[in-house]
Amino acid sequence: MAEQENYYIRVPHGPLVEVAEEVYRAYHQEERRGRTLEEKDQRNGLVSYDGLDTGELTGQEMIPDRESASVEDTALHKVMLGRLRRCLAQMDGPERELIQALYIDKPGKTEKRPLGIPTIRDRIVQECMRIVLEPIFEAQFFSHSYGFRPMRDAAMALERIDIIMHNSGYYWIVEGDISKCFDRIDHAILLKRLYHMGVRDRRVLQIIKAMLKAGVMDECEANEEGTPQGGLISPLLANVYLDIMDEWVSKQWETKRTRHQYTQEQGRYAAMRKRTRLIPGYLVRYADDFIIATDTRAHAENWKARLQLFLESKMKLTLSQEKTLITDIRKNYIKFLGYEFKMVRGKSRRGYIPRTIPDRNRLKRKAEKIAEDIKKIPRNYSQEQMIGAINRINSQVRGIIQYYKGCTWVNISMKKYSRWLQLTAMRRLKQYKGKWIPAKEVRNLPRVHQEYKQKIPSIKYRDFYIGFTALTFCRWERTPPKDQAETPYTEEGRQINFERTKHKCINARFDELYSDKAARAISYGKWGKLNNFEFIMNRAYALNRDKLRCRVCGGWLISSTPWAHRINPNLPLDKVNRVNNLVSLHKKCFMAVNNPCQGISQFDVKAQKKIIGYREKLVSSHTRNK
Repeated sequence: MAEQENYYIRVPHGPLVEVAEEVYRAYHQEERRGRTLEEKDQRNGLVSYDGLDTGELTGQEMIPDRESASVEDTALHKVMLGRLRRCLAQMDGPERELIQALYIDKPGKTEKRPLGIPTIRDRIVQECMRIVLEPIFEAQFFSHSYGFRPMRDAAMALERIDIIMHNSGYYWIVEGDISKCFDRIDHAILLKRLYHMGVRDRRVLQIIKAMLKAGVMDECEANEEGTPQGGLISPLLANVYLDIMDEWVSKQWETKRTRHQYTQEQGRYAAMRKRTRLIPGYLVRYADDFIIATDTRAHAENWKARLQLFLESKMKLTLSQEKTLITDIRKNYIKFLGYEFKMVRGKSRRGYIPRTIPDRNRLKRKAEKIAEDIKKIPRNYSQEQMIGAINRINSQVRGIIQYYKGCTWVNISMKKYSRWLQLTAMRRLKQYKGKWIPAKEVRNLPRVHQEYKQKIPSIKYRDFYIGFTALTFCRWERTPPKDQAETPYTEEGRQINFERTKHKCINARFDELYSDKAARAISYGKWGKLNNFEFIMNRAYALNRDKLRCRVCGGWLISSTPWAHRINPNLPLDKVNRVNNLVSLHKKCFMAVNNPCQGISQFDVKAQKKIIGYREKLVSSHTRNK
């Protein structure tokens, strides 16, 4: 079980999380049995304010593992939960703290996006509420809503559209967008929905209502509609509200109940198409953006008209007339979540295959922003500072690639801007005598660059080169369909997520696992002489060699920053930071190796032998890592 010690997803622990997992299991089991929400509430009990009270969470009961927990942990839990109780008591009263308004630019638009930033007290309470409430709603949410939900992302939504196209052969799409969704959420409807989904305790509802009604500094004393974009619980509340739409749309086709119980979904859909006059429609939603796939233009127009009427009458929302379009994706692209999606002629069962590309306008803006950042690098930068700037630009480039790697034409789309950015970078490196060096010969981003021979603009530092990476260093990677059992609230779900993401993590950009602050500190000489730039580069190579595992305990070095340990710190400066003198460790293993007085009984026998071995090598070198 060593592989499961450190999950890629950081799994929180504590009494609130234990309550959340228990509630998720109870609600999920009831959902699978087909019971109504009212039956669930009567059988399982309701989420109550008292469940958050420290009166029931004191002493040993506050700690999941009593034997491994320390006295300090118990004291910390008591202090934090005591503060939480005071915060909840204040929230339960008539007083509300105002939120701070902040307006940010919308990409490619002149209008601003309003954000509401709650106070520190409110943020603490909102996060505690979210931890307990989220698993209740996760067990009931529509299977194919992907926005602001754990272990889901935009690439999964795109893959879901591809699956619908292949399985159904429906190519008419309603591209839906709800106008100012977050700003127009009706508080009364939202509170009723919370009540309907199982949150019946009045004090919990009063706290949520107080959060929603919180006024805005210098604008208003009380907010009458909408959820503040910036609150920790706002995305969850928005999903609860939009679940009303999900339920209405899905019950008309995808989750429509039939008299006969079919073993396969496709058989049920085929029977409904043949024996009923129902209008087919498959929903995929990400926050307030969604698409509905159907078979004809007439049915698409019918869906749009009925949905507009439903939103206005039942939810007090409206569809954006500019963004809500009806499209035949055999002829035109649809725009969804920064992607463009189209079905083109190809070898498949239905004669069409998907073609996905990055949104061309967005990609252009991103490339222009990177080019501008390259030009703005100060002319008085030292060589070390320039290398830090190169790493920051590379992070932006790799971030774009990471988001769009699920596009089938990702490499073709990137070619349009890659050469331009490379030439811009080369002009900026002239003062450092920059050269065109094959990517596989540079020392940064080793996992990426080792596969390419293309020359990139680089500068020489000591005896190696550091280069600007290219937008074309990418290839299409298919996103696996969402496994509905993958959830952070069960052991099985966390294991599924770990297996899905560990390969991606091992092949990630190892040198970017270290914080940018550490790289800047070394560039400006704020660390000791041993922690130079060579150390930054080579510890990434050592991590690659160690295959992202701790050399002491064998656990995964994924969920936290790895620590690089020098086997012999007393070597000369030109040898001390070589890869063969560095090993990757967990922080606790690093501390155990470098502190001879620390007990190691908590480690297994094999790990203890390795710790003793590394300690002996430190003793022979008369020094320790500091």
